[in-house]
Amino acid sequence: MKRFVFVAVLLLATSQLHAQTFADRIHFEVTAGSGIKSNGVTPVDFSFKSLVDFVSISYLFIAVEDNISLYNGNGVKTYYKGVGIGGGAGVKLLGRTSGIHGLDIRAKALGSVGSPAWKRSAYDLSLAWYIKAHRFSPVVELGYRFVDSRTAGFDNYGTVYMSIGFRY
Repeated sequence: MKRFVFVAVLLLATSQLHAQTFADRIHFEVTAGSGIKSNGVTPVDFSFKSLVDFVSISYLFIAVEDNISLYNGNGVKTYYKGVGIGGGAGVKLLGRTSGIHGLDIRAKALGSVGSPAWKRSAYDLSLAWYIKAHRFSPVVELGYRFVDSRTAGFDNYGTVYMSIGFRY
């Protein structure tokens, strides 16, 4: 929780470094996604991100994810729910041009909070495509996620995932 507060304060402090207005440099994303089944687990995630541009080509973001892990192994079908909080950084590959499309590369780390049945950390590397607009626009993210399990009986795994949502 201390790290989350530190990152939030850091994002707000760095938001005052440019001549642009704060509204021009902050974006929000709401997405839903899933990954390829691995080790009997099919991930389903619902994510909210708050992104703040701190220089013209890159940004930092805070992410909150509600995840449902559908488990099918040894004849047992069940699911595990959890919430992950973390953050990351992104670099604009096409965002600096005057075109309508944006393409970013992102790195993100999440850790489970509370007392879920499956404690884990997740590390993502992804590409995010979106339409640069001041109002709601679609965003599609395609990436690789490595899940580091901290609960006995659950193996670490990696998966390719895709999420679709809206950006404001």
